[in-house]
Amino acid sequence: MTEDISWVFHGYVTPAGGRDVQDWFNSVLNEEERDEAKDIIGYLRILPLHLWMKPEYSQLGEGLSELRFKVNSLNRIYRVYGFFWPKGRRHCYTFLLGRAKKVKNAQADVAEARKRKVRVENGKAKIHEFEFAKESDIEAPSKPAGA
Repeated sequence: MTEDISWVFHGYVTPAGGRDVQDWFNSVLNEEERDEAKDIIGYLRILPLHLWMKPEYSQLGEGLSELRFKVNSLNRIYRVYGFFWPKGRRHCYTFLLGRAKKVKNAQADVAEARKRKVRVENGKAKIHEFEFAKESDIEAPSKPAGA
C-alpha cells in the first residue's frame, strides 16, 4: 500500500518578524513566475523525498538544499534555498531564501541561507506556514443560499 504524501512548506521569519521569502514570492515575482513556482511545488508536494531530483531539487550539503523553477518566456531560473524543518516532522520543508539565478555559483546566497538555517535551528528565528496565493489571487466565495 502506498502512502499518501502531502508536504507542508514553511517560510523563514527574520528575528525582526519579516517574512522575506513570502514577500519575495508575493511582491517580487510576477504572476507567471509565481505560477511556475506553484507548479514545481505542487509537483514535489505529493512525491516522496527519494523522488525529489534535479533539475527541480538539489542538495547543497550540510542539510541545505535548493528548489529550482524556470520561466521559459523570461529565460530565467529561480532558486529557493531551504531545508527539512521542523526537525522530527515528516514531509516538512522550510524556505530560507528566494532568488533569481544570476550566477552559476551563488556563494553569497548560499552563505546567507546557511546563516538563516542556523538561526532557525537555534531558535533565533521562526518559521510560518507558507502561503502560495495572495488574497487578490483568490476569488471571493459566493454567498450561501438564503444569506
